[in-house]
Amino acid sequence: MRKSRRVVLVSVAALALATGCAKKNNDAQLATNIKAQMFSDPQTRDAGLQVAVKNGVVTLTGTVPDNGARYEAYKLATTTPGVTKVNDQMVVQAPEQTAQVTPPVTPAPQEMPAHASVPARDRARERRKAEAARRARLAEEQKRRDAVRREQQKQSHAALREMAPPQDAAQAPAPAPATDVTPPPPSPPPPPPQPVTAIFPAGTTVEIQTVDPVDSSVNHEGDEFQATLAQPLTWNGRVVVPAGTDIYLRLVSATRAGHYKGRTELNLQLVRLEFQGTQYPLVSTTYTVAGGSRGKNTAEKVGGVAALGAIIGAIAGGGKGAAIGAGVGAAGGGVYQGETKAKKVRIAPETKLDFKLDQPLNVTYMPAHHSR
Repeated sequence: MRKSRRVVLVSVAALALATGCAKKNNDAQLATNIKAQMFSDPQTRDAGLQVAVKNGVVTLTGTVPDNGARYEAYKLATTTPGVTKVNDQMVVQAPEQTAQVTPPVTPAPQEMPAHASVPARDRARERRKAEAARRARLAEEQKRRDAVRREQQKQSHAALREMAPPQDAAQAPAPAPATDVTPPPPSPPPPPPQPVTAIFPAGTTVEIQTVDPVDSSVNHEGDEFQATLAQPLTWNGRVVVPAGTDIYLRLVSATRAGHYKGRTELNLQLVRLEFQGTQYPLVSTTYTVAGGSRGKNTAEKVGGVAALGAIIGAIAGGGKGAAIGAGVGAAGGGVYQGETKAKKVRIAPETKLDFKLDQPLNVTYMPAHHSR
């Protein structure tokens, strides 16, 4: 019986010794973990803190620069797994005397419930909150310092004004008379130019220069031909339609000479003017171009061979043709040339022609785009 009691006592003593050693080892590991976290945190890295752990209870002693570092150290110790309680014995360093106004110190909680295990996400959220609170406190302290600095500058300026000797009122410069510095209102912009309609009455001469040729042997009644204004159209001393503007003609009739008599004629009229993208219809007088006429007695002269040859040559081309025709007639005997072709009429390009308007022409233009 005594032997059994001895065995039990030895076992209990060994278990207590093992438990004590385990607790000592756990306390040392907790202290190491807490110190490592404080060294990694920028708020507690430079704080002079000591960490003591006994049976899971952490005691923090030493000095911290501000309440933010104090709160961060307390939070790191509390959230470390295995900590059951934290004793806060930290001291906040007194700030330097920079102003007469001392910002209030927010007391840190003395006791916080210990957590056996806090998720990493909650710890990160707590750290962000603490960092935001620290920044807000720093900003508020900076505002207070700026206010104190401005107040000190204001007091310094007031002291300098009091130390300055009083200025003689007679020597004081007279205040400048008040003047009205309001600038005059800007003048309104000029009104935009308005279109003007120029009226060219009937009888106005229109001088043109042809671009397309007109040929009685090729062209027919109704054909149109391009030309340009040889002289500008002016109204009230102002050039309205400049020279070179496109204008168009129409062949209104073409008469060809017969085999034995008559003459070839071309009758032309103006039909339209194109100016600044607008077409203006024109009604003008007729310009007639006529060729040489046939002789009335061309077919009656059959007498001599030389006379008949001369007649044929005259029909073919005038004086020089008459000489040639006389030779042909002398060689050919009594041959009668009754089918001689009629003489054609042709108006070459760049030929200048004059027309007169039979009806008035109204042209709308912008005055700013034309010169006198």
